Amino acid sequence: MAGWCSMNALRRLRVHAPGAQQVAVFVRSHHLPGEVSSVAARREHDSWVAEFEAAVGDHYWIRVDDGPPLLDPSCHDLLVTPDGPRSVVRDPWPRQRQGAPLAQSPVVYELHVRGFGRTFSGCIQHLDHVAGIGVNVIELMPVHPFDPQHNYWGYMPLVWGAVHRPYALQPERAAEEMAELVAAAHDRGMHVWLDVVFNHTGEGNASLPTHSLRGLDDDHAYRHHADGRYIDDSGCGNDINPGDPYVRELVLEALGRYADLGIDGFRFDLASLLTRDGGELVQMITDWAAPRGVALIAEPWDLGAYQVGSPVWPPGWLQWNDRFRDDVRGFLRGEPGLVGAIRQRVQGSPDQFGADGAQRTVNFVTAHDGLTLHDLTIVTSDRHRSWDTGPELRLQQLKNHVVLLLLSAGTPMWVMGDEFARTQDGNDNPYDIDGPLTWVDWARARAWHELTECIRSLVQLRRNHPPVDVRFYGVGAEVDDSHESRSIAWSASGLYVMVNAWWEQLTFDVQEPGDWQVVIATAEPAARGPGSFTLAPRSIVVLRR
Repeated sequence: MAGWCSMNALRRLRVHAPGAQQVAVFVRSHHLPGEVSSVAARREHDSWVAEFEAAVGDHYWIRVDDGPPLLDPSCHDLLVTPDGPRSVVRDPWPRQRQGAPLAQSPVVYELHVRGFGRTFSGCIQHLDHVAGIGVNVIELMPVHPFDPQHNYWGYMPLVWGAVHRPYALQPERAAEEMAELVAAAHDRGMHVWLDVVFNHTGEGNASLPTHSLRGLDDDHAYRHHADGRYIDDSGCGNDINPGDPYVRELVLEALGRYADLGIDGFRFDLASLLTRDGGELVQMITDWAAPRGVALIAEPWDLGAYQVGSPVWPPGWLQWNDRFRDDVRGFLRGEPGLVGAIRQRVQGSPDQFGADGAQRTVNFVTAHDGLTLHDLTIVTSDRHRSWDTGPELRLQQLKNHVVLLLLSAGTPMWVMGDEFARTQDGNDNPYDIDGPLTWVDWARARAWHELTECIRSLVQLRRNHPPVDVRFYGVGAEVDDSHESRSIAWSASGLYVMVNAWWEQLTFDVQEPGDWQVVIATAEPAARGPGSFTLAPRSIVVLRR
């Protein structure tokens, strides 16, 4: 296994550097910062091994030939210093079990540690709010260490198997404090999924500083064009090589460490880049996860491939479904020709995933990148399929989005604060903004309480009336899927949902018998009669019998 092994104060380090002529490890004493010792590593095949004395808290780095100081790719901890990032010696991480099996199907809440609660400990203070609206999975955005100077979201990892120190009240206890957050979620009946970024590293393109893998084995760790330039289908400067044995070892090592902190599932950023070896690494991850009962979720696209619904994903993998996002946004803003697409999305996107689509699709209208739910109603953009509704229609349109999200088959997900209309003032890509714009403003919870209560009610409706065996109708018995149609209705498990995405009133005749009562109305129906409801423009009514 790569990295440190501890025998009292004797440390053992192994790194993969097949092209190196010499490798040395340098250690700066934590207690005597001016004291730096070094030891030459010995070659063992394509790896280099060094053994020496070091104390917990000491900084260490690697030099290959005459290159710059490098991080240990397998370190458990690191610190960004004025001289650059340095690996830090630390005790083994705590270990705890995954949470008990979920009592209900997942309802997912994506959050950024700093944006949501500033620290792991701060996040714990808001878990009761999240659990109270019916969420049973929180998905943490990446906790890999990164340089915060030009990054906020955390998608530029310096190493894969450590925890970002600034998220902890006591930086040297980052792993322990993360474990405490996970345990607190488990105590509330929630699971914790973690967003992991194995498709590239924060070393970026060749013009940026070399911190780790580039200085150890650039030829094999990264993918290159024939002329030596990095392949950059991640859009982040480099793509990792999923076929490299050392890369695979580091990936599985990091997953194991996080799982030992109690993490219940992993969302793989730009996961399609991990299939460039023909799917072998994905299968290795699948085989690793199965005995541990860990959930696996793919973001199945990148700049060079689109793999939503692809057979490259083994059974059991969930997949983010951007078609759900785009079709729901477009339909609700009144775009033509989308009734057929909405019919697919509501029943679990069988056109993409096959008959078991509801077990594979992660449905979302918003995520960390792009506009927040509120901002979909203040920005008019064809790219975002968004529309400035004006203040009179805003709450109604927000409710329309969450009704379709939470009453469709599949795993629903939304991003932190959407339940009380968090805004980023229309900014769709604040990856580098650490401040009030990207932090959850908890003061909005009171002003947007009605939206929060709508979501809470919808989650409960979903659980009492799961969206299975869906039967579709239009304003009458037949679905109108013509190009200019903007209406659809469906029945599932004792609910009858009528959607009018048009800008005029429409009268729906309920097509199934029963004593139907209104349980959700994003706008009050303009008229009601025996078995019929005239829906206000751009509104949804949900009936229950």
